[in-house]
Amino acid sequence: ILAHRGPHKAILVSQTTTNLQISVEEPKAWSRKLVITVPASRVKSERAKVTKQLAKRVKMPGFRKGKVPTDRIEARYGPDIDRQTRQQAIDAAFREAIKEKDLDPISEPRVANVSYDRDSELTFEVLFDIRPELTLARLGGFRLSRPEVSVAEAEIEERLKALREQQALWKPVERRAESGEMVEVEITPLEVVEGEASEARQYKFVLGEGQAIPGVEAAIMTLEPGSGGEFEVGFPDDFPDESKRDKSQRLRIELQQVLEKELPALDDEFAKSVGDFDSLAALEQAVSEDLLRYKEQEVELQLNHRIIEQIIEANPFEVPESMVDRYVEALIGPPPEDADPDLVDQAREEARPTAEWGIKRSLVLQRIAADQGFVASKEDVQARVQDIAKRAGRPAGEIRSRLAKSGELAEIERRITEERVFEFLKEQSEIEVVGS
Repeated sequence: ILAHRGPHKAILVSQTTTNLQISVEEPKAWSRKLVITVPASRVKSERAKVTKQLAKRVKMPGFRKGKVPTDRIEARYGPDIDRQTRQQAIDAAFREAIKEKDLDPISEPRVANVSYDRDSELTFEVLFDIRPELTLARLGGFRLSRPEVSVAEAEIEERLKALREQQALWKPVERRAESGEMVEVEITPLEVVEGEASEARQYKFVLGEGQAIPGVEAAIMTLEPGSGGEFEVGFPDDFPDESKRDKSQRLRIELQQVLEKELPALDDEFAKSVGDFDSLAALEQAVSEDLLRYKEQEVELQLNHRIIEQIIEANPFEVPESMVDRYVEALIGPPPEDADPDLVDQAREEARPTAEWGIKRSLVLQRIAADQGFVASKEDVQARVQDIAKRAGRPAGEIRSRLAKSGELAEIERRITEERVFEFLKEQSEIEVVGS
């Protein structure tokens, strides 16, 4: 594996090994181009082997199988013999060349400029990417800042309100519906539209959450429970079905029921119903700690991102195009069969900066972990599994088995290793805590 040399300059190395002539060029930092010449004697020998193998299988009138004269074989199958000889000679020469030059291709080799004649030497070029091997000269000495983290009382109240919303009960009321309340309605189109059903349909949804178009919600809020009416409803200009935009349709709407949300009281009993809390104060404390932990994690992620940015800026390097291509495909996934090719290309292009960053981040972390000897031990992984099991309230053996089957144990190992790398990197720089 060739180490990174900083600013790239293409070089040319020519060397004869066994009976091949091999030249190595570096079009880019992690790209290699081999120009390989196979001597005529080797081409002729390869062609003779191909012809002999073919003669064993060929049947021709007047000759026993395997006894067809070579000139008859040549006359009938000459072009096929040439194609097979060329391919086998290229494959064998390429394998020999990368072994001789100690190269580790990570992309499919692209063969070009093949010059072949059955009585002459074979010359061809092959281009491929190799696995990057970084040298990081500077890992610290950066001046960074991170905000001080705290939790406001209003944030705790907002989280408690969300918990109450989750346990809310819906109770029927005998009045007109308001935004935020649930309604049960029956809607019947009075104007038959081609391709659509005209029968009545039942719906149940919360007003004000965008589940129905504004015209329908406005009509519902004019009705009393158990009543109905006919309405001319307009479709908004952003309606998913473009054919209906800015048009209207006559509907009959029957309001069957209005349900009001009733939140549970915020007291000790509510806290006990949420989880293993003996009082509201204990629940508030747990909510505060969760919010603080989440904020600290977010701050740490942002700080880690800036550290990697600084390292990449201090140690600039390129990444192989083939790695970026594979990362992009993983990001956007396979496009639908009817996808617009131009939009797919645009999506791929827009994803490239993210892909390149992700690859550089991974390469930097792997290099530092290898150089510093950071690795997650079995004990580290087991401790993390036990922590997960404790939070889930399940046996550690059960959790470990599930993680092993899903392949998540390897991800836990990776995260532990990364945590150690970032702990090391933070020690190499000055990090100031500033007020939020």
